[in-house]
Order: sequence, then C-alpha cells, then structure tokens
Amino acid sequence: MTNPPARGRRVELPHVGALDGLRGLAVVAVILYHAGVSWLPGGFLGVELFFVLSGYLITSLLLAEWLERGTIALPAFWARRARRLLPALVVLVIVVGLYYALDGNAQAVPGLLGDGLAALLYYSNWHQVAVGTNYFVASGPVSPFQHTWSLAIEEQFYAVWLVRSRRGSSAASLRALLGVALIGVAASALMCLLEFGGGAGIDRVYYGTDTRASGLLAGAALAIWLALRRSEGRAAINRRAGLSVAAVAGLALVFAAIRLANGSSAWLFPWGLLAVDAATVTVIAAAVLAPGTLASRLLSVAPLRATGRISYGLYLWHFPLFLWLDTGTTGLSGVGLLAVRVAVTVGVSIVSYVVVEQPIRQRRRPGWLIGSLAPVGAAAAIGSLLAASAATALPAAPAAIASVASASLAGDGPACTVSLTDTPGLGIAPGPLKSEQSFEYDALGDHSLTWSGSATRTFETCPPKRLLVIGDSIAFTIGLPMLQNEQHYGVEVADGAILGCAFSTRGQLDVDGVWQAPDDGCPDALQTWAADERQFHPAEVVIELGYRDEFDWRWNGQVVHLGEPAFDAYVQSQIGDYVKVLGTGGTRILFLTVPYVNPPAQSDGAPAPAASASRHALINGMLAKAAKLDPGRAAVLDVDKTLSPQGHYTTDVDGQVCRFDGIHISLFCAGLLEGQILPAARSLLDH
Repeated sequence: MTNPPARGRRVELPHVGALDGLRGLAVVAVILYHAGVSWLPGGFLGVELFFVLSGYLITSLLLAEWLERGTIALPAFWARRARRLLPALVVLVIVVGLYYALDGNAQAVPGLLGDGLAALLYYSNWHQVAVGTNYFVASGPVSPFQHTWSLAIEEQFYAVWLVRSRRGSSAASLRALLGVALIGVAASALMCLLEFGGGAGIDRVYYGTDTRASGLLAGAALAIWLALRRSEGRAAINRRAGLSVAAVAGLALVFAAIRLANGSSAWLFPWGLLAVDAATVTVIAAAVLAPGTLASRLLSVAPLRATGRISYGLYLWHFPLFLWLDTGTTGLSGVGLLAVRVAVTVGVSIVSYVVVEQPIRQRRRPGWLIGSLAPVGAAAAIGSLLAASAATALPAAPAAIASVASASLAGDGPACTVSLTDTPGLGIAPGPLKSEQSFEYDALGDHSLTWSGSATRTFETCPPKRLLVIGDSIAFTIGLPMLQNEQHYGVEVADGAILGCAFSTRGQLDVDGVWQAPDDGCPDALQTWAADERQFHPAEVVIELGYRDEFDWRWNGQVVHLGEPAFDAYVQSQIGDYVKVLGTGGTRILFLTVPYVNPPAQSDGAPAPAASASRHALINGMLAKAAKLDPGRAAVLDVDKTLSPQGHYTTDVDGQVCRFDGIHISLFCAGLLEGQILPAARSLLDH
C-alpha cells in the first residue's frame, strides 16, 4: 500500500483514455437519438453507458481514498461534485429561463418553474414521474429540463451508496461490499421487472432510481472487484486475449442494442438493460486492465476522447438547443439541420467547458469568488425561472368566463334549481373556478380523467336542454369551462371526453416516433359515448374529434395517413358511424372542426404531421361531408374563426394565451368558444 497523501490533496485515479472515448460514445448516441436519427432508435441507451461508467469511476475514487487514508471525507466529496456539476447546470437554468421569459407565450411550457427547480435540486426523475412525463412520447411542449432525470438518479444513488461504501477497507469488507453491489443489481432488475410487468407504466420504470440503479451498481461492482484484486496482490490479468475478445463482443452488443431497441421494446426492462450493463462492464474492465486491446484502441481514437472530455456540457446543452433549433426556426431540415444543431451544441459546450466548468472545478479562481458566485448563481437561476413562468402564465380568471348569453337564448320558461352530480365518465357539475386550471393540467399530465364533483345550479330556463360534449383531450379543454356558464344559455352540459382518442381505431399511430396502439378506452369509445347518451339523454351531442387522425398510422406494417384513398375512406366511414349511432331518436349532432394546432416538432426538427395544413383541410372536409350527407341530424361549426382568426395557428388571441401547449385550449379561449358553440347548439335545437 502506498503512503497516505497529504490530507488536503485529492486522491486521483490513473487516467484511461479509452474511458473518455466510452463517455464520448455514450453522449453521441444520446445526441443522435434526440436528433431523430432513424437508424439509431436505441440511442437513449447511451445514458446506461453513463450510469455504468459513473458507478465505476465514483466508487473507484471512494475506495482509493478509503484504502489510502482510512476514511472518506464526505464534505470534500460533495464539494467536488458541486464544483463539477452545479456551475454548468446553473448557467443552463439561467439561459433557459431567460429564453422563455423573453419569448413569452410563443413557446410556453407549462410547469417550467417546477421542472427547473427539480433539475436544480436533483429530483427531476421523480418530478417527471409525478407529472406524467413520458420520455418516449410527447403530447405537448417538451420541457427543456426533461433530460436532467439521469443527473438526478446519479446524485440520489451516491447519497445512499456513500453510506455503505465507506464502512470498511479490508478484503473481507470489500467482499461484503461486492456482495451488496451484486445483490443491489439483482434487486434493481427485479424491481424493474415487477413494476413493468405490473403495469406501473414506462414513466415509473424508466425514471425510477430503484429501477435504474442496476447500471450504477454494476459499475460499482467492477470497481470493488478490482480493488479486491489489488488488495490481494492479483492486479495482473493473465487472460488478455480472452478479455480482448469479450470487450469487442461487449462493444458489438452495445451497438446492436442501440441499433435495435426503441422506447416500446419490452425486452429492455430489465433484460436488455442488464445485457448493456454487463457489456459495458466488460469494456471498462478491458480498458483498465488491458489498454492495448482492440476495443480499448477503438475507444481511444482522438475524436471520441475529445468528445468524452466535454460530454457533460454536450449532454446538458444539446436537449434545449435541439428544441429551439428546428425546421420552423432555422428553415433547415435533414442533414443540414442536424449539422447546425450539432455545431451549435459543440460550440456552446466548449465555451461551457473552458469558461465555466474547468475554472471552477480546478479552482483556478479565488475561493472567495467561487463562494460568492454560488448564491448569486442560485438566485439568478430561480429568478429567471420565475420570470419565465410569469411571462408564460395563463390568465387565472379568463374574462370570457363571465360572458352571458343573449336574452333570446334564455327562453320563456321559469327559472329552477337543478342538482348536478358527476359520474366517473361524465363531468356534469361545475367545479371551483380557481381550481379549474390545475384540474385541467393534472388530468392532461396524468393522461387520465375521472370526474367526482357535485353542485346545485339555478338555470334561467327550465327544464334546460341537455348537451353532451365528447371527443379527445381538446374536447375536454373546450367542454370543461362550459360548465361554469351553462345556466345562462338554457343548456345543461356534460363533458364526456376520453383523452387520446380519434375517429380511427384500427392499427397503431405514430406518437413522436413511437408506434403505439390507441389509448385505453379509445377502441370502444363510440360504444361508451352511446351508453353515455342513453344515461344522460342529451338533446344534442357536440363532437370535437379528429386531431389524432392527422397523425401517421400503421396498418399491418404499412404506414398510412390522410390523403391516401384507403385511409380517407376508412376515416370518412368512421365519422359517418358517429352520426348513425349517436344521432338516433332526434338527437342532433354538432361537429366542431379540428382546430389548427402546433404540436411539438419531431425529434429530427421537422414539423409534426398533425401540423400539416393539408391534413387539417382534409379532416375538416370529411366532417363537412358527413354533415352534408345528413343535414337533418348533423351540422359543423368552424371553431378556427375564434381560435385562429388570421386563418392559421396562433398562440395568442386578443392578447391572451389561447393554446397553452400548441394543442389544447386555454380557459380564456374556451370561454370565447362558449359564446360561439352554445348559441350555435341552441340554434340547431330550435330549428
């Protein structure tokens, strides 16, 4: 054993160039995945490489310090981690906050304040589980902090791992610690298997510290094994050829997984992740024990090593930059857009490395300066988030909610008091206006909707005509505010929306690059709404549906979409079924046109198919055709006259946020629509 170094001097590990290269490979895989490179659908597995490598390096440092000094200086460890990670993260949060504060509602991201605080405090992974963020599927604006989930997992892991890894340095203690690490790998994999198989959902499994700790523990186990070998005087490796072959096979397995996996690959959880962990452990072992092997030489090429050295900055900055640099903002697409995105990311990351990360990490600046910058930086980060939240905040009490119908709509009947009670599938009772927005956000975030309220309401005309609003999540955001003012229009509204549905129910749809079946409840949605109609007895059914019909769909392995005769005929037939099934017994059908939308761009920067003006025209033409075929029962109302008065998508209307995520309707614009839809509904009934 070497003599203990001076207490103030940091314990260092020998530098291994191939590990820089492995870091570079990991971040390149992640970057290309987020760039939408189609031939690397499993690039997100680069994070798993980071986990294994981080577990190995941090545990190696801890054990080296313990073996040389007999203790681990926890304050010094956390100070080093803070200097390594926090400066660049704080700068990122400040820049992101300022970007959205200056850009205002044009790129509003609901929940940005909470996302930013979660990133700064390293609980982003659990925050995203709580708010229902899906890493693989975006249904609204993507948070620029979404990728910080992996940083949170690492820090949470080390907070626990430090407690165990500092308990002993003898061979027996190392063997016990190795056993703990291996048991932890198995326990994490088992938790992943149970959670995924038990229906907890991909969010919980992908973001969970417990379900993703296997990679970190696998790397830690390798570090402990090597420390145990050194403590027993067995540092040399006698089977260099075998290790070389195993490392090449490990690299090949990693490349195969990145090439073949995607977000819907059930075999990943946990078996694919465990295989990647084992392959990465083999590659790291070869790099450390046999640096001249083929795998180590491949990872030691200069470009990969250089990329690995700035990998932290690349990881931090690429995600928000890719969100901001898309076809709409640059006018570029394909390889040209990818080149611009990568060039800007590399440039920003180099500046971050040279100006922010290294000077603070290596203490090239006076201690008093670094110490004073910490509270200033934290205050600036929080201030920028607050400024962004204020700039993108939705009006809490939309003026349109207070609108009142004209006297002619009130009718001649006497006023009366009606008791209103929700059912699990129908929102009938108005809730508190002050909590309406949070209820809306929570439902959309959880991708589920359950009603459970009751109220008493005095209607100006009795008995009120009953109106059933059905459709997708857009219908939900349109119908919810109508419950507040329905009494002035002489109608009793029930909101029966089912989130995520379309007229189409056949095959799979492409949601942000992932093929998935229609959401639960959607294949039988028409039958559900027919049952709601029998229960509620509406005089009229208002339908807002068709947004997801503008997506790409896959039938028996073939991609189809609006504009292709077979798919058009199918959707038209589905629309016709709604009139036939729901428009019986004198019930009127009022179709609302599918509004212009601005969904998140695809990961390759191209506009989402649902943003296509031609598809928008096609789906609304089908609604018009269905109404024309049966004018006695059906009509169409063009809501774009209110939502998009300039004839194209717009975020704001009358200076207020209209679409808080590019798709769904804000309370303000829902209030405006109320003054259009409810009079039209009464008019259709009266005539």
